[in-house]
Amino acid sequence: MKYLKIQNKGELDIRLVALMGGTTKAKDKFKIGQFGTGLKYTLAFLFRNNIDFKILIGNEEVKIDIEKELIKEETFEIICINGNRTSITTKMGEDWAAWMILRELWCNALDEGDAVKEITEEVSGEEGKTTFFIQVDMQISNVLKEWDKYFIHDNQPIFENDRYKIYPGGNKLRIYKQGVLIYEDDTAPAVFAYDIKNADINELREFKGLPRFEIAHALASANAKVVRIFFDTLSDNHCESKMDWDWYQIFGKGWTEAIGSAKIITEKTLNTIKDRGGKPDEAALIIVPKGLYDMLCKQFDGIGATRVASTIGDFYEDFDEKVESKIKQGLTILESCDYLFHPELKFVYGFFEDKTTLAKVDIKTRKVYISKGLLQKPLFAIVSILVEENEHFNTGLSDETRAFQQHFIDLYTRQLLAGHEIEI
Repeated sequence: MKYLKIQNKGELDIRLVALMGGTTKAKDKFKIGQFGTGLKYTLAFLFRNNIDFKILIGNEEVKIDIEKELIKEETFEIICINGNRTSITTKMGEDWAAWMILRELWCNALDEGDAVKEITEEVSGEEGKTTFFIQVDMQISNVLKEWDKYFIHDNQPIFENDRYKIYPGGNKLRIYKQGVLIYEDDTAPAVFAYDIKNADINELREFKGLPRFEIAHALASANAKVVRIFFDTLSDNHCESKMDWDWYQIFGKGWTEAIGSAKIITEKTLNTIKDRGGKPDEAALIIVPKGLYDMLCKQFDGIGATRVASTIGDFYEDFDEKVESKIKQGLTILESCDYLFHPELKFVYGFFEDKTTLAKVDIKTRKVYISKGLLQKPLFAIVSILVEENEHFNTGLSDETRAFQQHFIDLYTRQLLAGHEIEI
């Protein structure tokens, strides 16, 4: 008969197997086995599924069998260890699968050290070590075939810090704790798999936290290599493109290093620019999800391909000589009317995300953002817009305020009276 052999150094105190809640790892958030139930559930599963197994502590085999007892017309199978009856029944852990019992044995072996996993037909122990032998039936065989899905201890992460490890992803989002699967989402592929070293788990060893919170923070702290892979691989189908990035994470220098001299942009904005006749240099742009774009722009000034003009939203710079020529015409007309346009204001040409917006002044930067949509407007409208943005700058008042409305009423009234040489 073929057995899966799992061995580790140290001789197991068999009292911990029989003792409910018996564990020495309860206070260690970095361990998988914190609940004192893993070995109990393992024994119950093996008996319940008629899988042959043996436990050797040193060279001595532990005698494990069951006794049946009828209680209120129901028969219970009670596990006995070395002739001593325990409180463990074969009904324990009924929702556990084969991979979960191997997880308990393998993780315990890793925790104890000198872990060995191999297929063998020879059953023998070793002084100073604890050895489990599990019959390789169909269930166990299937787990072994997918071992690298459940356990990634043999894989090398492409990034690691004191809290996270990041690995290449796959057709499902998978999250691990210390190399052991604790969460799986089959709704979308993932660019990466994530290991949260101190993840909070329940007794079924399932993740209790918010996956997308941890993913956002893991990626925010990643190195440039991970960020470049992220940019090159990410598509609308990946779970990372659908997540909310607004978790107040701080992005590390790996992001600016990976982006370099390029600019980030959302796919929607890029398509809008192209739909309006713009010809952006796409080789110099990196497309990212909207939520990620907003968070990166908040932290890194100038990283976005679009600028934020006041509170109006995104603005993509795209110089156009025809628009510039019309603006110069408007300024010439204003100058001939002795209207002073503030000399410190500079013009930036391009597209607003909101196509109804034609111009907006940014008082802090002393720049007037001009939409290429002005090409469709008569010269009178352009002159009016120049006056409006200049007065916004001079007064510091915004469109929707009553004070700005009053300012223009007063300005008109003064011009009206001056034109008739009336003094009040």
